[in-house]
Amino acid sequence: MPIILHALLGLFAAVLVNRAADCWLAPAPAACGLTRHPRRQTVVLVALPLLLMALAGRGEPRESLVAGLFAAVLVLLAVVDWEQRRLPNVVVLPSLAAAVVLSSAPLAAALAASLAFVAFLGLFAFGRRLYGPGALGMGDVKLAALVAAVVGLPAAGWALLLGVLLAGGAAAAWLLSGRAERGALLPYGAFLALGGIVVLVSVS
Repeated sequence: MPIILHALLGLFAAVLVNRAADCWLAPAPAACGLTRHPRRQTVVLVALPLLLMALAGRGEPRESLVAGLFAAVLVLLAVVDWEQRRLPNVVVLPSLAAAVVLSSAPLAAALAASLAFVAFLGLFAFGRRLYGPGALGMGDVKLAALVAAVVGLPAAGWALLLGVLLAGGAAAAWLLSGRAERGALLPYGAFLALGGIVVLVSVS
């Protein structure tokens, strides 16, 4: 498939991602069509076409299109978690099911998702016991399963580890800068999604 077509699909996906973040998934539907995040809109409009072009050579055309679809989903989830501190089930759960069904190895994708879910469920329970609610949410647990299903084994381990390291680095920088407010929540899912995107591109 010509790389220019991937760029156009990326642009179309970027428009949908911005529309979803500003309207369909926004906490204030009355503001539909408007945005408080013009910089994010620009970044998404530039980044998604580049991302889909980077995935253009991923095996068969079907594989590159599927990879591009889930790259757009991960970008959307990263944006929503960063801006709203939530990971909507209405996006995560259907995407997880689609990632397994559309995988070239569905059983391996389901296994990767299950292992990631169990591992992050353990982290969720540990964090809740150690730091109380808010350390890690169930949305992050489900997102970890989605990332694992998208990138498959053994890449899932690297994607999730990268996400954890990115989140840890961001938390440390946030604390050292003195900008962290009491009770503030780190958008952990945004970093898990970013780890998944980086590995998705690197294994293509």
